Amino acid sequence: MTFGMSRPSSFHAHLVDRLGRMIVAGEIGRGGTLPREDELAQRFELSRTVIREATKTLQALGLIVTGPRVGSRIQPLSSWRLLDPQVMEWLSDADMASGFERDLLELRSMIEPAACAFAAERGSSEQVASIMAALAGMVGAPDRAMHEAADFRFHDAVLRASDNILLVQLSPILHAMLKASFRLSMHDPVRIQASITLHRDVANAIAGREPDQARAAMVVLLKSAQADIEQGRRRSKAAAARPTTRNPPRNLKRSAQC
Repeated sequence: MTFGMSRPSSFHAHLVDRLGRMIVAGEIGRGGTLPREDELAQRFELSRTVIREATKTLQALGLIVTGPRVGSRIQPLSSWRLLDPQVMEWLSDADMASGFERDLLELRSMIEPAACAFAAERGSSEQVASIMAALAGMVGAPDRAMHEAADFRFHDAVLRASDNILLVQLSPILHAMLKASFRLSMHDPVRIQASITLHRDVANAIAGREPDQARAAMVVLLKSAQADIEQGRRRSKAAAARPTTRNPPRNLKRSAQC
């Protein structure tokens, strides 16, 4: 397997991303241990130096721990730096356990309602205008991808309008959390319109300088998102359990035509 990368300086970043995604998805290290350096070097056609540097990065992110005579061992999820945007992105692209989904939504429920209240109290006119512009982008989005992009701009604008520098620093993490939520949610037109209505309630409360109402509106929005995720997962499980319909044998087809 090769990466086809053009610049040597990108080898390390690409390898870290590839190994991280493989570990999260359970595609490598299923026995609890990564392959040896020489095996990884041969597999990815990279030098052992690049492999070694990549494993150091993964160790810093908490995914693995290395030691003499034990190699690189995969660490439990609780040891990973889950709030690191790159780790969060890997997890959001994988099929996450329902417990992690719950933790993700609980974290959002602690951050975003408070950010909405602060935005209603402190947000500048320009910041409130950014929230309304993002809402308009959601309304006018011609496809799912543009709707999701506008949805992220909405939540990012709320964080920025909170005028809390620590909350603003959470924007990359929020982006990854929203990406996970989008992947798991239902996306039929009725639900999209319902989501727009709930976002409008949040935006109007912020623009009206009503902190309590803004906080409550975001709580309702997050509960709706949780319901969508749960229904989406149930539907996915039902579809996976449904037996596939196969064409009948040719002789049976002939009989049916007689």
